[in-house]
Amino acid sequence: SEPAGEGSAGAAAAAEGGAAARAEAAAEMDRLLRDCFLHAAHAVKDASLPMTVNAFYSQHMRPGRPAGTSLDVKASSYKKLSAFASAMEREGLCTTATPKLGELSVRTLGRSTDAYCHFCGWELTAEAAAA
Repeated sequence: SEPAGEGSAGAAAAAEGGAAARAEAAAEMDRLLRDCFLHAAHAVKDASLPMTVNAFYSQHMRPGRPAGTSLDVKASSYKKLSAFASAMEREGLCTTATPKLGELSVRTLGRSTDAYCHFCGWELTAEAAAA
C-alpha cells in the first residue's frame, strides 16, 4: 500500500502538468490568433472598415489561417473575441469602437506598426486548401 499522502501528491503533480499543458496550448493559440489577425489585416481594405469583430474573425481570420490549423478563441487565454480585440488594440494593431447598441467593431488597422510592417504571412490558407 502507498504511504499516506503520496497518492494526493501524485494527483497534484498530474494536475499541475495538465495545467501547464493547457497554459502552453493557450499561449500557442494566442500566437496563432495574433498571426491570423495580422494576416487578415493585410487582406482587408480600409474601405471595408469599420467591420464587426465577429465578421473580421469569421470572414477573414478563420478562412485565412494556415492550412492544417484550427483557430478557436475559446482555446486561447482571451476566451472571448472582445478580450482579444482589446489586446490587439493595446498593441496598436487596431482601434475598436462599440456604436450605440451595436457590436464591437474594428475601426482602423495599425498599418504603420512594426508588427504589421514586418509580418510575413503564409501562402496556403485553410480556405485555399479546401478549394
